[in-house]
Amino acid sequence: MTTDITGPAPTSTLTAHEVAEDYRDRFVQRLSQNVPGRKEFVIGSASGCTVTDAEGRTYLDMTSGIGVANVGHCHPKVVAAVQEQVARYAHVNVYGRFVVPEQVEVVDRLVAAAGPPFDAAYLLSTGAEANEAALKLTRKLTGRPKFVAFERAYHGRSFGALSVSWREEWRRPFEPLLPEVEFVPYDDLAAAARAVDGRTAAVIVEPIQGEGGIRVPSDDFLPGLRRLCDDAGALLVVDEVQGGMGRSGRWFAHQHWDVRPDVITTAKATGGGLPLAAVLATAEMFATFSDPPLSHLTTMGGNPVACAAGVAAYDVIVEEGLLAHATEVGEHLRAGLRALGEQHPDLLVDVRGKGLWCAFEVSVDANPLVARMQELGVLVGSVLNQAGTVRIMPPLVITRAQVDHFLDVLATVLGESTA
Repeated sequence: MTTDITGPAPTSTLTAHEVAEDYRDRFVQRLSQNVPGRKEFVIGSASGCTVTDAEGRTYLDMTSGIGVANVGHCHPKVVAAVQEQVARYAHVNVYGRFVVPEQVEVVDRLVAAAGPPFDAAYLLSTGAEANEAALKLTRKLTGRPKFVAFERAYHGRSFGALSVSWREEWRRPFEPLLPEVEFVPYDDLAAAARAVDGRTAAVIVEPIQGEGGIRVPSDDFLPGLRRLCDDAGALLVVDEVQGGMGRSGRWFAHQHWDVRPDVITTAKATGGGLPLAAVLATAEMFATFSDPPLSHLTTMGGNPVACAAGVAAYDVIVEEGLLAHATEVGEHLRAGLRALGEQHPDLLVDVRGKGLWCAFEVSVDANPLVARMQELGVLVGSVLNQAGTVRIMPPLVITRAQVDHFLDVLATVLGESTA
C-alpha cells in the first residue's frame, strides 16, 4: 500500500483521512506505548512555529517538541546543513580513532556559549545520557558516593538519572537505584546546607526547574549552592537540558545569576532538532575518563549529521539575535498571561518563567484546557511533576503576532471555563 503523510492530498487508493487512520491503527499495534490510547493526530509536516497534521490542519506549536525546536521546525539553514553533511558522510567512528570536524565546530560553539572555565565537552545523544555521564564524572573525580538533588527535579529515566529524579512512583519500581541520594526542597538553601557534606560528590540542579513547573528560584539560591559546594569540596552540576540554547534568553539559564558551575549538561535544542547532547567541563576534569582509558564511551554521541545541525542552529541563534528576541517576546507573553490572570483570578492563579520558557497555573484540572486549545489549533503541554501547570515554550523565532494569537485562543478557552 502506498501512503502519503506529507499533507492532505489523497493517494491513488486512499483519502488523507484514511491514511491517517491507518497510521493510528498501526502505531497502537506496533509501538510500545508508555502513554496508552489512540493518538490525537498524525504528523504530516512542521515549519517554523507550526505543525501540520496528515489531514492538512495546521497548529501553532507552543511546545517546540518539549524544547527541541528552539530555532523553529525545519529552519532552512539547519535543513541545508543536514543535507550537505549527510551527502558527505552520515556516521563514522565518533570516538577514539578519527577527528570529526563537525564535532570540533559544535564544541567550539558550546564552550563559547558557556564561557570560562569551560574548554571541553563530551558529546552524547540525549539529556539522560548527559546527566548519566555527569554523575559518573563527578563521582570518579571526587571519590565520594553521595548526590544531592531536589524535589520536583527531573533528570532522565536511565538508572543514574532516575536515581536523582524526584518522583518516587517512577523510581520505586526500578529500585535499588543509586544509594546515597538525598532530595531537598528546591530553592531552600537551609535544607541544602544540611544535606551537602563531606560525602557529597555533587549537587545536581536545574537552574530553572522544567518538569517541576518552570520554577524560577530566588536570586540567592544558585550562588548559595555554589558556596555550599565550595565549602564541602563537592561539585556543582547544572542540568540545562531544557534551559540551554537560548530558551530563557541566555545561552544557559544559570547565566541569569552569574554562577559558574563545575559541569553543565545540555541536550534537546542543542542539535537543532536532531539528537545531540553534551557534558561541558574542563579538559583537566575529563582526563579522569582516560584513567583508565575508555572509562566512558558512546557509539552515536556526536554523530556528524547531528553536529552539523547543532552548528547551524547555534549560528542561527547568533545571526537572528534570538537571545534578545526570546527576552523581549517572552516579556510580552508573560504580560499577556498576567493580564488574563487579572481577568480570571480564580482560574489562572500564577504566571512564571524567563525568556520563552513560561508556565501558568490553573486551579482546575489542566488537561481539558490543553485538549480544548488543541481543538482550536494551538499546542500547549503539561509538566511531569506539577499538576495544574500548563507549559509554554514556543520556538524562539515566534513573532509577537503569533503570541497574540495564542493569547486570544487562551482567552477564549478561559472564558468557556468560567461561563
